Amino acid sequence: MNDRKDWKRTDETEIDLPVILHMLCKQWKQVLACALVSAVLAGGYGYIKHTGSVRPLDGSEMEDIELTETELQSIQSAVELAAEMKGLREYVDGSVLMQIDPYHKYKICMLYSIEGAKRQDIHKITESYFNFISNGGAAAALKESGGRWNMDERYLAEIMQVYQGSVRYSYQMTADTDDSSSMAEPVFYTEVTGTDKKMAEKMAADLQNILTEYHKKVKKRVGSHTLKMLSAEMKIQADSSLQAQQRERRAQLKADTDSLKVMTDAFSDKQMAVYKKEAELEEERSESNGKDKTDPAAGQEDTESYERPGIIMKYILCGLAGGIFVYCGIYACWYLFRDTVKSEEEMKDFYLFPYYGGIALGKEEAAKGRKQHAMQKDSGQSGVQLLNRIRLACKKQGIVKLCAVSAHSLNVQEKECLQQMAEQLQAWGIQTLIAENASGDTALWDTLAETGNVLLVCRIGTTTHRMIDDEMSFYQENGIAVIGAMAFA
Repeated sequence: MNDRKDWKRTDETEIDLPVILHMLCKQWKQVLACALVSAVLAGGYGYIKHTGSVRPLDGSEMEDIELTETELQSIQSAVELAAEMKGLREYVDGSVLMQIDPYHKYKICMLYSIEGAKRQDIHKITESYFNFISNGGAAAALKESGGRWNMDERYLAEIMQVYQGSVRYSYQMTADTDDSSSMAEPVFYTEVTGTDKKMAEKMAADLQNILTEYHKKVKKRVGSHTLKMLSAEMKIQADSSLQAQQRERRAQLKADTDSLKVMTDAFSDKQMAVYKKEAELEEERSESNGKDKTDPAAGQEDTESYERPGIIMKYILCGLAGGIFVYCGIYACWYLFRDTVKSEEEMKDFYLFPYYGGIALGKEEAAKGRKQHAMQKDSGQSGVQLLNRIRLACKKQGIVKLCAVSAHSLNVQEKECLQQMAEQLQAWGIQTLIAENASGDTALWDTLAETGNVLLVCRIGTTTHRMIDDEMSFYQENGIAVIGAMAFA
């Protein structure tokens, strides 16, 4: 027996990537649904993971919790560490000094001279300016001067410095002589530091204005004198001590964060509930002392309160991408491994018998009470071309009887379409019969043998290669000629 399948061009199915992509695009609703479900699941997982699974306890439940002395000490240590971390984090995030590039530190140094002061007033006048700048007076005045320096006074104070020039020499001169004409005029320096040149220049100008105003107060309270700025110089330097200070603070914050995480990870559910309650009380005490409000959960939870929305959004985006990828992967595997005829191009490339073309049918609208002719739903002239190709093939081979055979059941539209085709072929002198489920209906076999010529009717996405092989084997065994095939899309 000859097992060779003469009707096949090849036994290997080629992967048609454009067809797969086209089919996936037609599945966009399913892809979107899968992506949304995956995003919801991933977002929920991310929320649970970064929020924690410990349920807050009410007052009565808190009273029923019994902990050992060691457990209570661990909780207190964690609360204290969390409070220290909060203060250190606020300083690292808010301090201008911590944000300055230590390799490009912009500094402006201004030299001032106190002139026309009496000998007995020089020391008091000089120390008044020192006290005003070094102990927060100038920082408070800068903050109150306008919205330009809207930051904590402690952060302003640490980027301003004042130091003496030749004050000691001046004091020595005034102590050794009573002659006011031989008095040396004291001088002092003020320094301001900024994150860039523009900030340093603005701060230097504002500090100059503030000292001008403060001069009037000192003159009234201490004694007459003149405050004169002799010069101002800009300097850009690399400050290794500032770099060491920044590294030390950030390293300490990281070490504290790691330590707190180790401590809280070791807590039981009861310990965690008490810890959160104590952290809230500590937060309330901090607020009552004038500190800024933050998230009720201290330590690492304070950081997570700001990071959590972004983290959860990452989970959602990963869920969306993962859902799309999973659906596309499953659909692609299902598409590749099923045995159906997937496209008209596959019919042409896979088989040797003629393929006359396909007819794209619209969705049936019988449920709406509107039946349309199937041929009218065909796009373009494909139906007309299909009929004429069949007519020419029959004419060339002298065929006057033809049977259109389908290995599957035909729907209403397909039956209507084939009936119209049979009527047209009948008008051309070709008697055409329509048969469905021919492989299982033995009553049709005699009719097929009498007709002697068949036209294979396939449906893209339903007809399998095995169906076609079984039909072709049957027709070949019984001497029935296959003039070609057509397909419904």
